[in-house]
Amino acid sequence: MFTRQVFGIIIGKYLFAALILGATVTELYAQGGQNDVLNGIQSFQLPNSLGIYSDDSMVDPISPYWIEHQIPIFINQQATASLEFQVPGLRPAEIIEAEFFYRTDGNMGFRQRTMQLTNGLLSIELEPSTITGTQLQYFVRISTLQHEQDILYPAQGMGKAGYIEVPLVIDPTAYSNNSGSKQTNYQQTEDIDVTILSPKPGIGVQMDDAFIAISLFYDPEDLEPGSFQLVLDEEDITELADTSAYYISYNPDFILEGPHDIQLNYLTEADTFLVQEWSFNVISEEEAEIEQVEEFDNPYRPNANLELSARNQVISEDITEAYSGRFSVSGEYNLLKYSMNGYYTTQEDLRLQPQNRFGLKLQLGKWWTLDAGHIYPDMGNFTISGRRMFGVNTEVHLLWENINIELLYGEINRKVTNLYTGIAVDTVKAGGIPQDTTYTLSYDNSGRGGFARKIMGARVGLGNAKYAQLGIQAMKVEDDTSSIFNVLDYEDLLLGPSALYANLTGLDRQRLASEPDLLRIQGGSPRPKGNFVLGVDLAFALAQNKVKFKTETVASVLNEDIYGGPLNQTRAEELGFDGIDNATYDLLNQLATILIVNENISVLPIRFSNVGTDSAEVTPYFPTSILGSNTELTAQLPFNSISARYRWVGPDFVSLANSTIQKDISGFNVSDRIQLFARQVFLTLGYEELQDNVAQTKKATTKTTSYKGSVSYYPVNQFIPKITVGYRYRTRDNGIQRFNPEVPVGFENAAVQNLLISESDTLVSPVPRANSTINLNASITQRFRMGEGVSDATLSLSSLETDDQVFAYGSIENRSYSVSINSQFTRVPLKTQFGYSLNETQSGNGQLDLDIQGVYVGATLFLFDARFSLNTRLAYSDNRSQSRAIEIEAGDEDNPLDDYYVLSEELTINEYQTYAFVGGFEFKLTDQHSLRFDSNLISISNLEGHGDRYAQLKYLFRF
Repeated sequence: MFTRQVFGIIIGKYLFAALILGATVTELYAQGGQNDVLNGIQSFQLPNSLGIYSDDSMVDPISPYWIEHQIPIFINQQATASLEFQVPGLRPAEIIEAEFFYRTDGNMGFRQRTMQLTNGLLSIELEPSTITGTQLQYFVRISTLQHEQDILYPAQGMGKAGYIEVPLVIDPTAYSNNSGSKQTNYQQTEDIDVTILSPKPGIGVQMDDAFIAISLFYDPEDLEPGSFQLVLDEEDITELADTSAYYISYNPDFILEGPHDIQLNYLTEADTFLVQEWSFNVISEEEAEIEQVEEFDNPYRPNANLELSARNQVISEDITEAYSGRFSVSGEYNLLKYSMNGYYTTQEDLRLQPQNRFGLKLQLGKWWTLDAGHIYPDMGNFTISGRRMFGVNTEVHLLWENINIELLYGEINRKVTNLYTGIAVDTVKAGGIPQDTTYTLSYDNSGRGGFARKIMGARVGLGNAKYAQLGIQAMKVEDDTSSIFNVLDYEDLLLGPSALYANLTGLDRQRLASEPDLLRIQGGSPRPKGNFVLGVDLAFALAQNKVKFKTETVASVLNEDIYGGPLNQTRAEELGFDGIDNATYDLLNQLATILIVNENISVLPIRFSNVGTDSAEVTPYFPTSILGSNTELTAQLPFNSISARYRWVGPDFVSLANSTIQKDISGFNVSDRIQLFARQVFLTLGYEELQDNVAQTKKATTKTTSYKGSVSYYPVNQFIPKITVGYRYRTRDNGIQRFNPEVPVGFENAAVQNLLISESDTLVSPVPRANSTINLNASITQRFRMGEGVSDATLSLSSLETDDQVFAYGSIENRSYSVSINSQFTRVPLKTQFGYSLNETQSGNGQLDLDIQGVYVGATLFLFDARFSLNTRLAYSDNRSQSRAIEIEAGDEDNPLDDYYVLSEELTINEYQTYAFVGGFEFKLTDQHSLRFDSNLISISNLEGHGDRYAQLKYLFRF
């Protein structure tokens, strides 16, 4: 029995003190490594940092779909990055939600963004402020109506996701914004005077007036031998321009409405000198009229967009109509900036998370910001970082940003009610005499619900983040137990609709009333959870923010079931806890405002010894397994970007607001991105060492070591190929030897059980892990002129090979090839696209052989001075797979140790083709009003019918 003093220490003051102490405990408590880099995610699993270099291919053989995506060679940090994904055969109306998860180096969890479906493509845009660092890691998750299994890209099979890694660079050909003016990385020369004749900087001109003319004055003796280069929108147009020693002009045959950038360079044999750069806008006739009186307009006039759409779709001969609306408004008034956005659809479903969304953002200078509605707060790596929630998030910065306060409140999951079908009564009889009766309450199809999950959090930071800042953060996440009708036993059932138990006889009701627990719930009932996370963080910067240090340590406590509230005297006595004074119960009730403490806490700060004896003891201790810590150091040197990071996350750390954090892992990684040859060549080197079993609760520790390197060439001249070549080598080993003398010779690596001999006894040993992975990838993009246009051709190759030394069916080979050609023509207002991809996967030494190839062609034609655009796209994919199941070959029935795996003799062959047609147009009625039409027709060869199709008409209003 527990004494009053011991239990008070355990459940009361000690737990509260442990939470606070957990925020400052560091690696002194850490031991051990990583549990097979694939474990530890609540909602879905991720590898630690392997990206497309993971054990498995980017195609999931379980999913009926696969995602096409052209991985970019690099992403320019100073421009908005646009990524596109296509799923052949997936009907747009089937998509519940398409989520894009991303992070840059140094972040523990993934931020979340919703992708937009346009012209049959899922797309996402990332602003420069969101893609800082040296590499971007991302993956995609698509939820559909017809399939419980999400579609993941890149997939690792069995419902696991990997992620893609793409280098972030400063493109030598791009502009960087500096104090409101555009500058490049080129050297500047003052030996050439320039007079811009047309178009004047910053003005708007009509398409017919977009004539570029420049006059020059210089002394040839003051210049090195060289030539002038004229660049329009990052495209070298020198060959198309009329040039002389002191005058350069260019009259484009066609130019799109919108902003354009001009750059004049002077090229020598060794260097590129910037002579002049400026911007202008091509505007319509109506805009030109407006611009003439612009000085009389209200300078605080907001910008707004409105989009209304109607869609008709046919899926499996079922006709559905859907309507939606989207709007956004933004503007500023003196120091106040504001923006609003909203989305409404008739396909809102209360069984799903919200599809109708809206948001409001206010910002007053540097002092105050407010986000309300459906927002994506970012309070910390371990608390909440970019996950969507519905609520309010506000920040206040006072005393020159030396006092910083952040608050958030809302819910991260809305309630989804349980749908029950009724009670099934099953009576077992013997000789016609009832022996036993069971009562089972079942759910309707997809009728299992969930609680509304509330969240509140706060962070206080002291000091300016540009110099040094110390912060403390806390977050509480708790399910609202009153949000849904949830049946645990018969007494709960009586509180619901009588139709649920109308079929029960009087005898049944009498029996259930006397024993409420006799009622079983099929699949179990949802259990409400509670979670509290408390942590501290420290950051400082040196050398004008070129060297940055940041560390964060948190502790997390999870309650698996908060029903019944805090532990009370009745439940304590039932559990054998007696002698607890009222002061302890009062303390538990006070703690309930932070976390409900009862017998369902996932980790208790106590250890039991000599259980079942008269000398049984209970010893309090601090459970380091609830801790998470991340420390990083970055240095931005003139030609190097160096980063080092150490992380330690215990197996019992849980943040219900951030499910993408990998648990049970510790280790470090270092990387260096070196810029060479005027920042046109980037050399990246990296090393990572991770291990699981950080709390020493397992019999084996898996260690993963990775080496990676890449070299990329991004030339200033747009007509020289851009090249990236990458290499990664990874080993994974837990030090366990494969041993099983019970199986036939030659089948040791296929044994179901692994054994060891200890003191002449045969014991079951942990499963051995020993494999190595080599991944090579290369991409090249070449720009060339083709007729009257400019084309970009990209060729990408990737090869992955995993060799498993201890499991016969653990090896895998994957090869993927893709080529794309995107062209834009000048005299004919036309853009075209062509792409081909091939993915070949062999895994498990004959378990799976998968070949997928696809091809697409597309074009966009601009007519009537680009006021009307017509687009079309045709896609075809061929999917072939051969698979064999793994079966267990049993030996002696009395000896379970001699079982081993074999491939089934039954070969399953699956083959089908997908055909897709996408077509649409956009017609700009005026500069503010547009109509857009999208249509999609999809046919899959192994499905009956004429295929599925949808058509959508949108009205857009901009002002």
